Amino acid sequence: MSIRGINGLSMQIRGIVFDFNGVLIDDEGAHFHGFQQALKEKGLSLSWEEYCQDYLPYDDRNFFQHFLDDQKRESDPQSIRRLIDLKSEHYFKAIEKRVPTIEPTVDFVRRLSPTVPLAIASGAARKEIESILDQLKLLERFTTIVSAEDVVRGKPHPETFLKALAGLQDGNASLEAQQVLVIEDSYRGVQSVHTTGMKCLALTTTYSLEQLAEADLVLETLQGWTLEGLEEALEALPK
Repeated sequence: MSIRGINGLSMQIRGIVFDFNGVLIDDEGAHFHGFQQALKEKGLSLSWEEYCQDYLPYDDRNFFQHFLDDQKRESDPQSIRRLIDLKSEHYFKAIEKRVPTIEPTVDFVRRLSPTVPLAIASGAARKEIESILDQLKLLERFTTIVSAEDVVRGKPHPETFLKALAGLQDGNASLEAQQVLVIEDSYRGVQSVHTTGMKCLALTTTYSLEQLAEADLVLETLQGWTLEGLEEALEALPK
C-alpha cells in the first residue's frame, strides 16, 4: 500500500499532521461564539457567514488584527491581548459541558499503529489543544504540537505546517515531506499544505467538496478508513 511521491516513486505514509479545529474537534461554533462575545466590547458584530468566508483559518491574534483592520478600527497589542483573553474565556465556557469531538477522526487516531508519528498543526491556543487532548487521553499520542503561540506567521501561512513537519523529522531524520499526510478542513489550509510538499486530505466538516477540490483527497469523514485504505485511495488518483 503506497502513495506516489513527487519524484514518481512509491512510498508509504510515514507521518500524519492533523489540523485541530474542524478535524479532531468540531468546535468552530464555540470559537465563533467566543469571537462574537469578545467583539461586543468594541461594539462590533460578526456573522457566521462572514466568519467562515473571511476569518476561519486565522489564529486568535490574526483574527482580531485582520477583523479590526477590515473595520477600519485602531488596535494595539494590549487591546488585542484583552480580546484574546475574553474570547478564550467564552470558548471554554461553551465547551465545558461536552468536548465536541469528531468521533471518526478520534477513532482513526486510536486505531493507528503507535509506530506512526503524529503531529498537530493548529491556529488554536496551546492551552485549548492540550486541555482537550488530555481529556480524550490522546495528549501523549502526538509527538509534536504546533499552536498559535509557536509561530510568527499564523495560518494560513505555511509556517505552522512546516514546523509540524520539522517536529516529525526530529524523531526521524530520513522522513521526507511527500511521505507525510496532512488532514485539514479549510481550503486555505489545503493551499498552504501544498506549498510544503506534503500530501493533503481534506474533510468536508466546514467547507464543501467543491471548495476543497485542490486537496489530494476529499472525504466526508474518516469513519471506517485505515492508513492502508488512505494509501490505496491516494495511489489510485490520476497522476
